[in-house]
Amino acid sequence: MKASPVPSKNLGLLTATLAAILIAACVTVLVLAGGTTRISPAPGALNASTGGAPLPEGSSTAGGRPVVPGSGELYIGADAEPTRVSQFDSEVGIDQPGILGGYVSLNGQISSVLAHAKPYSGTAPMVSWSVDFTKNLADGSLNSYLKQQAVELIAYGGPVFLRPDWEMDGTWYPNWSPPKVSASEYIANWRYLVRFMRSAGVTNVAFVWCPNVGEPTGRPASDWYPGDSYVDWIGSDAYPRQGSDADDAFAEADGLNQLAAFAKQHGKPMMLAEWGVTSPDPDNAWLFDLVFQWAAAYPETVKALVYFDYVGTKGDHLLVDHPNGAAEFKYLVQSDDKVLTKVSAQPVADQG
Repeated sequence: MKASPVPSKNLGLLTATLAAILIAACVTVLVLAGGTTRISPAPGALNASTGGAPLPEGSSTAGGRPVVPGSGELYIGADAEPTRVSQFDSEVGIDQPGILGGYVSLNGQISSVLAHAKPYSGTAPMVSWSVDFTKNLADGSLNSYLKQQAVELIAYGGPVFLRPDWEMDGTWYPNWSPPKVSASEYIANWRYLVRFMRSAGVTNVAFVWCPNVGEPTGRPASDWYPGDSYVDWIGSDAYPRQGSDADDAFAEADGLNQLAAFAKQHGKPMMLAEWGVTSPDPDNAWLFDLVFQWAAAYPETVKALVYFDYVGTKGDHLLVDHPNGAAEFKYLVQSDDKVLTKVSAQPVADQG
């Protein structure tokens, strides 16, 4: 069909309108580049089971998020201080950890954890990121801070596991847990955080939703689940103790078995994001055998074991202080040809 000519008397108005649109677009780009604009991604349609349709990601040079290992394959990693990494590698008999975890103080800078992993080619950092969920993120009060962290993630360039506000179903992290922060408030802030990062062009991050085991507040962890579109991996933190209740971390309500089943139901890979032997428990092979047996029971779901190589609030978990356990850990790693100590990036085009 032949297009009708534009009447000459309307041509000036049309040209002016188009020019205004182009100027507005340029101003928007410049403001975003300057880092002063608060980005408030549109909420989109949500539902309880999935959180809504997958959200489009912004353009980025960051690369893709971590590849999910194949059947029976496991990333072996550590939550550890940088000065402890080489010792951990020696104790476990690996060249480097596949995942190197670190912790960020409340509204702190994630760059420190990214820097810890940078010297190890193929090691993916796991950032346990403390974000103040007592605030309503949708009001934009933390947008400047969030944008700064997004810039750091994009600049890092390699795959990253991002674990915001973990163990939310307990009460010991008041800035994102009950009673200060309800489950619904947690979900709303988590969704906003993920939308923000994706709209900023952060394509290299796998978001790890990580409850504690055992329903510490008497409610199922699923009450805090943000939805499939907002979660890439499901994690859990568990420190099984020897004794009469030794199997509780696996068999109890919201134990590791139940959480693995939940991850499978939602089509998500799972990691044990914190685990470890705890003094004064006996130094033996028991815990390490149990954890590897559990992972082997879910070969299509459990994809990473990240050992907590610290002295924590409940005891000493350092492998160096548990030589018998460390020897078993090393044996299990060395005898498993599906253990992985390098993480590659999934092509961005393949990311849903």
